[in-house]
Amino acid sequence: MMIEWVPYSDHKIKACSQSLADARWFPLALIWTSVENQERLKTVCGESTEICRSCKDADSLALRKAKRWIDQNR
Repeated sequence: MMIEWVPYSDHKIKACSQSLADARWFPLALIWTSVENQERLKTVCGESTEICRSCKDADSLALRKAKRWIDQNR
């Protein structure tokens, strides 16, 4: 399944959580933006306490964390 980029406040976010052992998932998202013709890519990861039981939950958490990062780094 190809995950789409989600537009958010002049950025694009792609959730790409990683599968771990024991059917657990690590929240992970990429944030893309273009500033003055320069492309920038930022990775936002979950904490070790934020391991999820499903890919959907991990991606949802990763998206929330990415949006929070964008809001705090304007």
